[in-house]
Amino acid sequence: MAYASGRTFYDADSHIMELPDFLRTHADPGRRDELPLVDVGAGGRSSFGVEQAQATRSHGPDRVAELVGLGDGLIAGPKGYQALGAFDPGERSQALDQLGFDRQLVFTTFAAAMAFYLIDDVELRYEAARAHNRAMAEFCAGDERLMGVAALPLDDPEAALVEARHAISLGLAAVWV
Repeated sequence: MAYASGRTFYDADSHIMELPDFLRTHADPGRRDELPLVDVGAGGRSSFGVEQAQATRSHGPDRVAELVGLGDGLIAGPKGYQALGAFDPGERSQALDQLGFDRQLVFTTFAAAMAFYLIDDVELRYEAARAHNRAMAEFCAGDERLMGVAALPLDDPEAALVEARHAISLGLAAVWV
């Protein structure tokens, strides 16, 4: 039996564990190198395994089988990069199947801070937001249960309106301001 069963369950606070190149991979090519790598070091123990995750982009089949084998205990199982679906959208779908959630709001863990305050240059901050939002749309695209959350800085009202429209056009379900 799934962890969440017997009624409709929406998870309103799930997070992905971004890989260091999360923003750069989704940035406009002309600005890609200006964006810093996502600093995952603030995650403490949750950041354990990021190097392996960066190299493989998914957990190996044995690890996935081990995590699936936890059954409804998956909810209390490994966290951070060690969790099923932490950075791989296909694995996230497996985790939703296993846990029984009908829908899930999906936030980033580290990258939104670049769009909100870690980057001083306002124009580059909006580039970080756009890259963030593209990345979230891509992560959530393969499973309608995944409801991506856009990052939207409000430093420049005109740029914010443009990015809000862009986030909506990407199919993101909510906006984080």
